[in-house]
Amino acid sequence: MFRLKRLSISTLFFLAGCVSLAPDYQRPQSPVPERFSLSRNGLTPSTSGYQETGWRAFFADPEVARLIAEALNNNRDLRMAALKVQEARAQYNVTDAERYPQLNASTSVTYSGGLKNDKPTTQQYEAGMDLSFELDFFGKLKNMSDADRQNFFASEEAQRAVQILLVSSVSQSYFNQQLAWAQLNIARETLSNYEQSYGFVEQQLVTGSTNMLALEQARGLIESTRAEIARREGELAQANNALQLVLGTYRAVPKSSPDKDKDVNPVTLPPDLSSDILLQRPDIMEAEYQLRAANANIGAARAAFFPSISLTSELSTGSTELSNLFSAAGGMWNFIPKIDIPIFNAGRNEASLQLAEIRQQQSVVNYEQKIQTAFKDVSDALALRASIRQQIEAQQRYLDSLNITLQRARGLYASGAVSYIEVLDAERSLFSTRQTLLDLKYSQQVNEINLYTALGGGWAE
Repeated sequence: MFRLKRLSISTLFFLAGCVSLAPDYQRPQSPVPERFSLSRNGLTPSTSGYQETGWRAFFADPEVARLIAEALNNNRDLRMAALKVQEARAQYNVTDAERYPQLNASTSVTYSGGLKNDKPTTQQYEAGMDLSFELDFFGKLKNMSDADRQNFFASEEAQRAVQILLVSSVSQSYFNQQLAWAQLNIARETLSNYEQSYGFVEQQLVTGSTNMLALEQARGLIESTRAEIARREGELAQANNALQLVLGTYRAVPKSSPDKDKDVNPVTLPPDLSSDILLQRPDIMEAEYQLRAANANIGAARAAFFPSISLTSELSTGSTELSNLFSAAGGMWNFIPKIDIPIFNAGRNEASLQLAEIRQQQSVVNYEQKIQTAFKDVSDALALRASIRQQIEAQQRYLDSLNITLQRARGLYASGAVSYIEVLDAERSLFSTRQTLLDLKYSQQVNEINLYTALGGGWAE
C-alpha cells in the first residue's frame, strides 16, 4: 500500500508540467529576398566566403582597437545592458521557482495573562512546517517560466546589440576626430601657401608687375582661410568631446596621426550572399526570443481556463513548555488538496488570452520589421561601397589635374600672361578638392564599418 501511494504521488509530480497549451513555434517567413544582389553594386566578391570575425581583426588601426577596448570597460550604456541581463536572469529564477514545492518553517511564542496579578502569565510555544505545491497539469507555470527564460535570452542579445553599437560609435567617432585633424591641417597648410603667395604678389606690386586688386585678392584668401581654420578648430573640439563621451572617460584624446593606407580590413563577401546571414544579427535574435516568449504567454493564458490543483500539508506542534515542544503528544498534521475551478470572472480569462495573442502578433510584426531594416542596412552599404570608391578615384584624378593647373597658372601669372584671378581660382579649387577627398575617404571608412555591423559582426572578440 505504501509503495502504491508513493507511486501515485510520483506520477502526479511527473505529470505536472508535462502538458503545454502554447502554440507550436514556427519562425515567420522572411519578408525580404533570399539573396543580396552583389553584381548590380559593382562589387568583386571574394571566393573565400564571409566569415564573421572579431572587431580586433577588422580594425587595422591599433589605436582604434585600443579605444574600443577602453570603451567596453567604461561605457555606461554597456554597463546598463549588462545589468539588464542580470535583471532578466533574476526574474526568470523567481518565476521558475514557482514550479517547485515550497517548504517553509515557522516558530512563535504567545504570552498571556490576566489584567490583575492574581492570574499568572503563561507561555504557549508553537512550531510548524508547511509544504505546498501546485500541480501544473496544463503548463501555466511552465509557460510563465519559459516566457521569462526567453526574455532572458533576448536581454543577452540586446547586450550584444549595444556592444555592436558601441564598437561602431567609437570607431566612427575616432575616424571623425582624425578627419577633423586632417581638415584642420590642410587649412593650416593652405594658409601658409596663401601667405607665401601674398608675399610674392606684394613684391610684384613694388616692382610694378601687378596692381592693388591682386594684392587684395591674395589678402582675401588669407582671411577666408583663417575663418576656415577657426571653424575647423571648433569641429575638432566637438569631435574630441564626442569621442570622450563614447569612451566613458574624459582623459586626453589621441592627436593627429599620419595618413595611413587603410584603417579597416574590408569585409569579404561570397559570390552568392544569402539574406539568411541576417539571422545572426543580435537585434533579430532578440526579436525572435521575444516572439518565443509571446508564444509561451499564450500557453499560460490558455491554461487559466482550466482548473488548478494545489497540494498543501502542514506539520505543527505546540506546548506550554519549551522542553516538550517537539514531543509527539503536542503534534498534529494536516493535508489539504485544493482544486480551483474558474466559473465566472467577467471575461478576464478571455481578455487575457486575447491580449496575449495580440502581443504575439505584435512580436511577429516586430521580427519582420527588424529583418527588413537589416536587409536595407546591408543593401545600402553594398550600394554605397562601389559609389564611394568611384567618387574617390574621380576626385583623386581631379586633384592631380588641379595641381598641374595651379603650377601652370602660377607660371603664366609670373610671366604676365594671365591675371591673378586664374591663380586664385586654382588655389581655391585645390583647397576645396582636398577637403572633399578627405570627406569621401571618411565616408568609405564609415560605410565599411556599417556593412560589417549590419552583417552581424562587431561584437565577437
